[in-house]
Formats: sequence, structure tokens, C-alpha cells
Amino acid sequence: MDRQKRNPIIGQNPKLLRLEKRQAADVINVVSGFELNYPEGKGTVNMCLAIQEMRIESEMEGAVETYKEIGFSLAETIKRIAERFQLSESEASETVKLYW
Repeated sequence: MDRQKRNPIIGQNPKLLRLEKRQAADVINVVSGFELNYPEGKGTVNMCLAIQEMRIESEMEGAVETYKEIGFSLAETIKRIAERFQLSESEASETVKLYW
């Protein structure tokens, strides 16, 4: 099956196939509300790394919410997030406070 039959939206607008990675990252930022980190001025973005960052961020958010729901203290949650995601205590603290 050709690409146009698999994805009629792209089939109707072949320009979508030529989106630059930076444009794709900008679209992901707007649609998801996630802020991908990529160097200014570069025309390319490592989309695999960007998606992996989004996945990990989502996992951290879910873990924080779960720890809070089952009654762990803020300090215990920070410790567990640091261990689980191999973060420093200050990085874990910053992350946990975003979702607490």
C-alpha cells in the first residue's frame, strides 16, 4: 500500500512530508504543551531524543501523582524520583514540585 492510501491527510498535502524537523518540533511543542529543548539557530532537531524526553517527563509526572495519592511525603517522593530516574536530589526536587 502506498503512502497516500495509508495516510490520506498527507496524500492530500505532500508538503507535509517535507516539514523540517524544527518545524515538527515546533508543532509538537504547540500541540502537546511540552517544551522540547533544542538549540536556537540549528535547522534540525533530534526527534527521537525529543520524544524520549516527553515520555520520561510523562513517566515522572505519573510517578509523582501516584506517590502522592498513596500517601508518600514530599521528601520521600523526591527521594524515590531521584532513585528511579537517576536524578540528583535538586533535579528531583524541582521535578516533583512541578507536579505535587
